[in-house]
Amino acid sequence: MTRLMALALMLIGGAAFVYLWKLGEKGQSAAHWPVTSGTIVESRLDVRPHPGGDGQREDYLPQLRYRYSVGGQIHESSIRRYPNPGAMQSREQAEAVLARYPHGAVVRVYYNPERPQVACLEPGEHWTAWAGKALTLIVAAAGLVLLLKGND
Repeated sequence: MTRLMALALMLIGGAAFVYLWKLGEKGQSAAHWPVTSGTIVESRLDVRPHPGGDGQREDYLPQLRYRYSVGGQIHESSIRRYPNPGAMQSREQAEAVLARYPHGAVVRVYYNPERPQVACLEPGEHWTAWAGKALTLIVAAAGLVLLLKGND
């Protein structure tokens, strides 16, 4: 049973690391993508109860959607950056994001020249990718330690 758990931790940690690595690479690549102008078509705050909480805490998710054109083709996206940061525990932080992208604002859109429907507003790898990669490596390492201890 210990061996199975160790292998599961290593597999889950490794797979999650690869996934986050690819998202981080996409964020880094976006800095070199062509830029076009776009328009914010949705900018709102989504307030949700914090999962697993006591009902007192809330998470704040800035919801953005923008429209842009590449080669005469209209595209829409909701990706702010890679990985998309998601919910925040601070209403002020979420509102600050929305203040940068009010409804109707003209924005710079970085789009993948090979797949123009893939785009973002903020190139570069978000810090959560680094934190996530570190966490997944810890999970994989815990599995390895568990596996090695099980062989003693």
